[in-house]
Amino acid sequence: MSAAPDELPHNQASGRTLLLSSIGALALAAIALVLFILPAEYGIDPTGAGKALGLDKLAKTTAAKTYILDESAEGYRKDTVEIEIPPAGGLEYKLHVKKGDHFEYSWTSPVALYFDFHGEPDGDDSGYFESYAEGTATGLAGSLNAPFDGNHGWYWENRTDEPVTVKLLTFGIYTVVGKL
Repeated sequence: MSAAPDELPHNQASGRTLLLSSIGALALAAIALVLFILPAEYGIDPTGAGKALGLDKLAKTTAAKTYILDESAEGYRKDTVEIEIPPAGGLEYKLHVKKGDHFEYSWTSPVALYFDFHGEPDGDDSGYFESYAEGTATGLAGSLNAPFDGNHGWYWENRTDEPVTVKLLTFGIYTVVGKL
């Protein structure tokens, strides 16, 4: 047996109340985005509130985590290189990066290649390396905050009968070591 509409408890929200609550939540989210999140995460401060609250300084410390880096920033470089991987063979390409420095990368290949994105610490002759990503793919994009001073980069293995050219884009603070 159901209750008549005038017998419903008064604490149940009506459609109008839900709509108004949803609009209010969206408005608060938009305000938080403009006043706090954009200045702190991306350095975008249309109202000036981020600077007044000191949030713009956070964007400078987290800029390395985003793909919106200022290409004119001191010490940053941007490189594009094409690397030919021989048929039925492999090749390494490395960047030297200091501990805490950051770089971003994107590589593509016309065919799937086995890859290992890894780093080796300076001065370590034990053969130790730290693998960050490994698999088989036609490309990968990401970033690295170097956990130690050393060479960081990629090993690609071409399991086809033809040479394959990998296109690698890098941006950040590093020195190019090149092919190994």
